Amino acid sequence: MKHRLTRRLLAYFSLTLLLFALLCGAVFSWLFTRYTQQVYENELRQRAQTLAAAIPSLAGSQQLLAEGVADENAAIAPASRSPHHMMRHMGAGRAQHGWCRQQYSAGTAEPAAVNQAGQFLWQLDQMMQGKVWIVSARNRTIYAYGENTDREDGELPSAVADILQQVLAGQTAVSRDFGTLIDMPSLTVGAPLVGADGAVIGAVLIHRPLQEMQQTLRDGLQLLLISVLLGLLLSGILALLLTRRFMNPLYRMQAVARSFAQERYSERTGISQQDEIGMLAGDIDRLGGRLEAARQEREQLTQQRQDFLSAISHELRTPLTVLRGTAELLVSGLVKHEAERGKYLHQMMENLSVLERLVGDLLELSRLQNPGFTMEMTPLDFREAIQEAAGSIQPVAAAKAVEVTVKLAESLPVAGDYGRLRQLVVILLDNAVKFSATGQTVEIRGQREQDSWQVTVEDHGCGIAAADLPYIFDRFHARRENNAQGTGMGLAIAREIASRHGFSLTCVSEQGIGTRFILRGSRLSETEE
Repeated sequence: MKHRLTRRLLAYFSLTLLLFALLCGAVFSWLFTRYTQQVYENELRQRAQTLAAAIPSLAGSQQLLAEGVADENAAIAPASRSPHHMMRHMGAGRAQHGWCRQQYSAGTAEPAAVNQAGQFLWQLDQMMQGKVWIVSARNRTIYAYGENTDREDGELPSAVADILQQVLAGQTAVSRDFGTLIDMPSLTVGAPLVGADGAVIGAVLIHRPLQEMQQTLRDGLQLLLISVLLGLLLSGILALLLTRRFMNPLYRMQAVARSFAQERYSERTGISQQDEIGMLAGDIDRLGGRLEAARQEREQLTQQRQDFLSAISHELRTPLTVLRGTAELLVSGLVKHEAERGKYLHQMMENLSVLERLVGDLLELSRLQNPGFTMEMTPLDFREAIQEAAGSIQPVAAAKAVEVTVKLAESLPVAGDYGRLRQLVVILLDNAVKFSATGQTVEIRGQREQDSWQVTVEDHGCGIAAADLPYIFDRFHARRENNAQGTGMGLAIAREIASRHGFSLTCVSEQGIGTRFILRGSRLSETEE
């Protein structure tokens, strides 16, 4: 199962190479056949034309072209003929209108004239490496060397007669239609024989057997087949190597994907290629990074949820325990004096107030964190919300003799929910007043920049430890000693309100010097104002 794709790719690659090799073989065979035939034809043309130019001047050809060999049949006694020399007539009734084909052999038993003609024709066959016919136009006779010396009279096949007619008309012609006459497949080239007066007196026909050309073709195809097989072998080895090089990264990516399925998100492919496989490997590595980040975030959220449940349980348990203990004490009747009963009732009211604030803050934070919760965003001047918030915090500040100073720019145009922005500033000012010592000052400043604005709330209290600074906006974060009455969710609510408005809320603090909360946002353009 593991190497199924490898085998499939190798099979497809090999099949493609095989089809390509077969196509190349077919094209090569066709081209090679045409080329070989063309070479043979050109060679025979040159030989035929050379021989045709030389034959009229040779002594052995003059008698054949003039009147033939005189009384060649009469020179042989009937008793001396063998069955091989028996006459074979073809269309004897039309001999005067057809052609005569006469073969001569060379031997001591033959008459001198026949032997001389046989020797001449035999030499031509040897010189041309084929079968040579000399055609006499005068007596319409075809002379050739052969053992069968019988005359053959009759009509030639129409295709052969057409070619012979072209040659006697002074043209060089090529034909394959003489195979039936010479009893073997052959390529025939005919060239005219021209006499001294320029007239065509005959023709020379050279027959070259096709077996030699076919053998050459078979040798070429055999060599091609061997080359194709070697090429397929080498291509198969190369295809196997390339397939392995292609598949190894896929196997590695498969292993990494399985590791992701087992939540081992730290695994990486380690593949660096400038191609599609490299791009896929890079995407898988980036996916692993995101999955790892998501797991860490999930673990963090789980831890936060556990911390939240633990914190809310603690926050609720403390006032409830006090309430229950006080109520049990009052119910038991152990408290007799009215002043003492009033003291316990006042303590119960304070704990109920703590519970009310805690539940209210939880509901407020949950509402702000709900994606379906919407705020009414309208253009407004943030200065008005800041001044109203500063006015509402004055009684609390006056109780600690803390001075709240407001320094604002001419206007701070923003788009937001007026009530929520006022709530945000109140939380920051309340936090600053809580951690300021008696007689200190809390400053709130607002200034405009080119395309933005900045509001700063600064106190000169005890400051925040560097270890606690990253967590001050978390719910139920451990509070400082001066905030015993707080619920630990004020800054979390402030951060959510700022986030809903697209503002940034940051904190800079140093222990023993003070704390500065910085709220930044984009101001509205003049047209939006």
